[in-house]
Amino acid sequence: MQDNASCHRSKETQENLRIRRIPYIKWPRYSPDLNLIEHVWNWMKNWIQKHYYTAYYDASKIPLSQLRRIIWEAWEAVPIDFIMSLYKSWWRRCKAVIDAKGGPTKY
Repeated sequence: MQDNASCHRSKETQENLRIRRIPYIKWPRYSPDLNLIEHVWNWMKNWIQKHYYTAYYDASKIPLSQLRRIIWEAWEAVPIDFIMSLYKSWWRRCKAVIDAKGGPTKY
């Protein structure tokens, strides 16, 4: 994913991708609509808030080992149907961003 961030535009990054033959998709910066993992992170955040009241109000009071377990539980709880719906919506999201000329979309 290349969103035009300066670290993605650097000559070193571009050369590294070329040498490793890593293909990438270029899209407008600030387009979370196209970055599907952002929707997964949001789903996980909501799940954690629902299941771990303390984490919502003061994560600093949760030991790191417990926080790791909570995040892992949230990751494991993400429904495969949710992932598939995001995956299936990607081309619609691309079209919406193109139609909006890189601006905000309903996603």
